[in-house]
Amino acid sequence: MKSISERGLGPRIGNAEKLVTALESFVNYLPQRPEFSIESLRIFINQIKDENEAVASKKQQYSLSVEARRLLFEKNLFSIRKVLTHINATVKAGYGRDAKEATDVGAIIAKIRGAEPKAKTSAEEESVSQSHRSFAATVQYFSDLIASLNHFGTNYNPSNGLLSVQSLKGLHAQAEAANNQVMAAFSQLKQMNDNRMDSYDHFSQMAIRVKDGVKAQYGMGSTEYRMIKGLVI
Repeated sequence: MKSISERGLGPRIGNAEKLVTALESFVNYLPQRPEFSIESLRIFINQIKDENEAVASKKQQYSLSVEARRLLFEKNLFSIRKVLTHINATVKAGYGRDAKEATDVGAIIAKIRGAEPKAKTSAEEESVSQSHRSFAATVQYFSDLIASLNHFGTNYNPSNGLLSVQSLKGLHAQAEAANNQVMAAFSQLKQMNDNRMDSYDHFSQMAIRVKDGVKAQYGMGSTEYRMIKGLVI
């Protein structure tokens, strides 16, 4: 996947605008192809600017979806991570610490805690995919935990209604949806960023040909060519 980093893109678009401004100052600039005209180049630059803004917006949406997932899995008072201790204590209180039911529930909780992903801020594809799988494993183990609690029937009777099987099912559904939303947001960001980088690369190739055209029209030693030959796009 093409990098989502903004590093270096600002100077590139700035140099693209410098190129067009220089062409406007040249006497009788004659583009060798219609797409090398000043008007066409400006339209292309504006398209890239629009793509930059769209990618920035998608990045924000992705960031918000990641934070929403963290709230449900880790940060909220009623997050998956924080209800585990209460569930464990409730089962032990109902059956006894050494009961098989308590042991089984404790084993599932250990799996959930073992599957918890480390916090990652990278939006690169491999990191996002690994994180999604880790959260998906947590969701699956949490589903197994709920199934066990449901099997206990009325013997699982938490004093806090938020720990009821029905309430936990709701948390499970929200967490699963949040994890899927992160992946969907990233997929949209990836596609939009790839399109943007294709535009940058295409304009870069166009700029090389524009420079060659200026060199052919005005000469290698001309002021016009010297003004633009060093612009890296």
